[in-house]
Amino acid sequence: MQPITHLLIDNTPHPPASFAVPEMSLSSSRATMIAHIFSFKINTAYLIEYLEPAYLAWVAESKEDDEQHGEPQDDLARAGYPGLAELLMNPTLSELVLGHYLLQESLGKLTWDGVSSIHYWLDKVTLCEIEAESVTLSGICYSKPPYQGN
Repeated sequence: MQPITHLLIDNTPHPPASFAVPEMSLSSSRATMIAHIFSFKINTAYLIEYLEPAYLAWVAESKEDDEQHGEPQDDLARAGYPGLAELLMNPTLSELVLGHYLLQESLGKLTWDGVSSIHYWLDKVTLCEIEAESVTLSGICYSKPPYQGN
């Protein structure tokens, strides 16, 4: 089963392998790049099966942080760390987990294959939409400007 049912960049389909999640922020590189809007639709059942081990490990670590601080540290903690299937029914918490906490484990590992040419780099996830069988993450990505050779 293909986990990503579509990647749209500026409403045009693209292969997921052309999209990369950088390990560090694009920061000042954005000044010389072109901004785009992206949208990934991911099969929910696959996402749960694939991401469950990473999510459970992250929850265990976060609970330890909460204990050290003596109180919940974020909205996910205040929600009681729901199971991943339950979490994926809540767009706000899903965006927090998929688009921030586990970004490398979710989009990072489901996109660039390490071989294909990268055309787009993720900047940030700004929206998560939940449907019956899919999760859609949307946001901003950047590409290099076209070569302007002499």
